[in-house]
Amino acid sequence: MEAKQDFLREIPNLDYVVELVGTQDFEFQAKFVAIMKTEYTSDLGKYLYHIKIGEPRTAAELVHKLKYKFSVLGMEKTFEFAEAHKEKLESGDTSLDDVFKVILKKVSNFLDQA
Repeated sequence: MEAKQDFLREIPNLDYVVELVGTQDFEFQAKFVAIMKTEYTSDLGKYLYHIKIGEPRTAAELVHKLKYKFSVLGMEKTFEFAEAHKEKLESGDTSLDDVFKVILKKVSNFLDQA
């Protein structure tokens, strides 16, 4: 249960982007966030759709894409949780979906405000 709490405490950030550029370039950050938001929103919608219609294996492919976005946003423990969720989805198990949706909402809120 402690591991669950660890990744739920993670807060998305743009530290990786700053490190990548070597300085805080607001123009680059804005472009990066715009691209990230577009891709994330698309993957999120597809994930929710495939969960809703009972296609967990297809949803697993989207979790695979989403987990790398978590990593770029500095959420390493969330990346690990997403990997575990993906593996469960591949076997048809959607038991971690509710917790995963909490993460998705947190990232959506961050990207909306970034």
